[in-house]
Amino acid sequence: MRFRPLGPSGVLVSELSVGGGRMVEDDAESTRVIHHAIAAGCNYFETATFYCDGRCQQKMGLGLAGYTDQVMVSVKQGIDANTTAASYRKAIEAQFVTLGINSADWLQVGWLTLEMLPKLIEKDGVLAAIHQMMDEGIVRHIGFTGHDTPDNFSEILQAGIFESMTVSYHLLNRSYEPTIAAARERGVGVIVMNPVGGGILGTPSNTLHDLIPTGAVTSSAALALRFVLANPGVSTACSGMETIAKVDENVAAVTEEMNDEDQQHMLEVLDQFRTLGERFCTGCRYCSPCPQGVEIATCFHLYNLHTIYGLREAAQQQYASMKPEQRADACIRCGECEAKCPNKLQVMEQLLAVQRLFDK
Repeated sequence: MRFRPLGPSGVLVSELSVGGGRMVEDDAESTRVIHHAIAAGCNYFETATFYCDGRCQQKMGLGLAGYTDQVMVSVKQGIDANTTAASYRKAIEAQFVTLGINSADWLQVGWLTLEMLPKLIEKDGVLAAIHQMMDEGIVRHIGFTGHDTPDNFSEILQAGIFESMTVSYHLLNRSYEPTIAAARERGVGVIVMNPVGGGILGTPSNTLHDLIPTGAVTSSAALALRFVLANPGVSTACSGMETIAKVDENVAAVTEEMNDEDQQHMLEVLDQFRTLGERFCTGCRYCSPCPQGVEIATCFHLYNLHTIYGLREAAQQQYASMKPEQRADACIRCGECEAKCPNKLQVMEQLLAVQRLFDK
């Protein structure tokens, strides 16, 4: 296992870290997986209160018992308009109890948006509470995570508050690349969530297989991890791993680096794919909300996964899991979306194409 600096303090994090959102139901088995990951060199474990039907931190606490001096544990708590310094601290301390720890190496301000930044930094508010916990030594480092726009995240970085940033980044969604570069310039560590696209990139794809240089990696999931870690601004790829076999597969994937020639070839092909996708939809969501509830951007994204990237099974399953009013066939052709589309796409016709593809 190789290690990289995570934030300005220079603390070292394993290139592969463990996300807490995909642990199996059986506590004994999830503990075995955690122990195996520690033995393999993983030293960052990310948690949240609601993962695994609300049992993530309990399960993680069981697995990390006796090992917390060897690894970094991350807790996460969001804020809203009603959050106070006292309520925020109380929520963090409750997570400590569930995890069976007295302190956390990392506190991630969860689901942060640029709009909520003033609330975070208001006088005697949440940030003051976090700094107090850091002064007391029960929190060592502060980061943030969320799903705001790349531009907004870049603005949040400029506030100079955070040591790390956790974002979704993978070879099918490269929108945060400029933000990751901005974080690197500021010395902010970058934790990548969903490096395998929330599991999508673990499904078979002949198209993605063609990207894999001969002999370099053996699966599209391994390719996805190599791609993420090829970005010099990334500190660690945080992956949810349900089984010991998955840990072994991911560890093997990050053990060897992709050479410059293979990386350049892959980027060139991905850039071609991205261009094709943008001719269809850029995902800007200016067309939303649809008065009927159609999730236009999601429909188009799944269409791209199916037709451009060859991820047919995953796209079909995700489309089938959408609510009926969110699917393309709920469109009544009112035309509001086309009036708002900055790229002047024929949205209604393309929704028909989505419907024909997934309803056949």
